[in-house]
Order: sequence, then structure tokens, then C-alpha cells
Amino acid sequence: MGGNKYGIYIHGAGSGAKSATKSAFLTYMPEYDWICPEVDENPQQSIGKINEYVKVFSPEIIAGTSMGGFYTLYADARDAIKVVCNATVTIEKVLRKIGYGTYPFFCEREDGRTEYTIDESLVRTFIQYRNSHIIIPGRINLAVFSTDDELVGQVESRKNAKLLEEAGFSIVWSDKFGHRLNENVAKKIPGWIEKMFKSDSEI
Repeated sequence: MGGNKYGIYIHGAGSGAKSATKSAFLTYMPEYDWICPEVDENPQQSIGKINEYVKVFSPEIIAGTSMGGFYTLYADARDAIKVVCNATVTIEKVLRKIGYGTYPFFCEREDGRTEYTIDESLVRTFIQYRNSHIIIPGRINLAVFSTDDELVGQVESRKNAKLLEEAGFSIVWSDKFGHRLNENVAKKIPGWIEKMFKSDSEI
């Protein structure tokens, strides 16, 4: 793909390729050409799609938030920097907390869908995927968690952080955001990554 340096951003549930969160990475990590593949609630298909993007673009970094963080964990991008923010590691618990029902998407989607449904079948699909796959670390692995995640909750966030630490991720906690990533945290990510490169260990 020429001399370009690519980054891949994976959006969360209820969003799409036009996710506003992508702009934070564009703003604070402009050295990468950011691509945002549109994913859905099917982990097998979505992660398969992400892996195809990885093969084509050979990204130097892949970042995901919420459900996109879950997908990023399992993406086969071993040569990339992996950054996840409030990754819903045990996503089935979050889906049940949101509640079964049909919800509108937060943004216009490329596939034309306007709503998505959470039900027991979807929950079981994620449980089955998680139980039959392993997290694939990248060359540098950073997991950012909020100390005030209103969706996941503090107790579950701590459990998620422990699981990712055991999987080889360096953990950073911040009180500057809730569940959704904002610019207060996004602007700090490049510095955290730089420290990891310098120390080649946890920050």
C-alpha cells in the first residue's frame, strides 16, 4: 500500500464506520492514515473482516473502543500496536446490562441499517466466541480503562483489566472519561505508547 502508515480503528456497538470517535485518533495520531471498517454484532464475521483489512493494509496500530476493543483483542494483528479503551472483555455482561430489545444506531451506517437488536441469542454468540478463541497480543499492547465507566461499572472494569494484564497488556487507568473515549484521554495515548517503546515493558 505504498509508503503510507496505516491505523485501523474499530468502533463500538451501536456505531458504524462514520463513528465520531475515529476523529480523536485522526487528531492526536495524524501520522497514520486511519481506516474504520464497519463491523456488526456478529463476532465471527466482524473479526474476519478486520483480519482481511489487516492483511491488506498491514497497519502499524489497531485501536478499538468498547465492543470494538473486544474485536481488537482477537484480531490477528500480531505485528501491530494494539490499543483498547474500555474493552468489553466479558461483553455478554454488558449486553445483558443494556437490556434485551431493539436500539437505534448512533450514526448513519454504510450498510443502511438503522437499528440493532440485543437478545439471548446474541449474548450466547459472544460467549461461544470468547470461550473458543484466545486473545492475540500485538507487538505492543495497551489497555486504557476509565475509573468511572458508567456502562461496565468499576467492579467489572477491574476484572477486565486483570484478564488483559494476564494476556500481556499494560494497563492504564484514567478518571478523565466515562465509557466513551474522549479527547482528554485520546491525546494521552501517543505518550503512553511512546513510554512503552522506551521501556519495552509496562508503564
